[in-house]
Amino acid sequence: MTDRKTHIVITGASSGIGKALAMLLAGDKYLLSLCGRSDEKLEKTKRDLPSDSFYSESFCLSDVQQTSAFFKRAIEKHGSVDVLVNCAGLNNVRKTGLDTELSELAWLMEVNCYAPIRCIQAVAPYMKRHKHGVIINILSTVCLFSNPGIAAYTASKAALDAYTKVMRKELRSDNVKVLSVYPGGVDTNFREAQRPEYLQGEDVAQAIVTLLLTNQFVHIHDLVIRPQSEENFT
Repeated sequence: MTDRKTHIVITGASSGIGKALAMLLAGDKYLLSLCGRSDEKLEKTKRDLPSDSFYSESFCLSDVQQTSAFFKRAIEKHGSVDVLVNCAGLNNVRKTGLDTELSELAWLMEVNCYAPIRCIQAVAPYMKRHKHGVIINILSTVCLFSNPGIAAYTASKAALDAYTKVMRKELRSDNVKVLSVYPGGVDTNFREAQRPEYLQGEDVAQAIVTLLLTNQFVHIHDLVIRPQSEENFT
């Protein structure tokens, strides 16, 4: 082991859970690499951070070349990635399964499933080589409890959920932890109307930090976090 700081990559850091997590982790202990789709929102995140020990780029994770270049430059800046937190996601198709266009489904699959998998593939080889690493995918309780009207979003998150579970077994022998976080309702800009009774981004961010602080021999596979007001669970 070396004394170098832990390098953490956070996608979707321009708002919501990703921004809240960046705010919690910013400081002298970690080196952060942040990305977000909105340049304006990411700039605001950077201004709000209490430390300047970070690297950042704004782009859409659907862009394969930009994603690859971001990870290459982040690694050149801060060294190999110790922790990847896939926070970026999209939920803008609110239709029944019958009404959902396949092009709409394909877009959510690109953003919510394929993009985070590409991010994993960008860092996992380094983690395997060093026999150390943590990958955290922010999923959703839609993977656990089906709700009508969001078929495309549910399918895209469930696909990443299944992929995550396979990779957890595949990377275990290389001491790489693959963790799943399933938030329930979160009061972020995902929603058209404010829901103050729901979780805040900071609540989920605190739960993620708890996962990061566990003993090296502890592997918490799944963490479900819901607002107390939520009733749609078994």
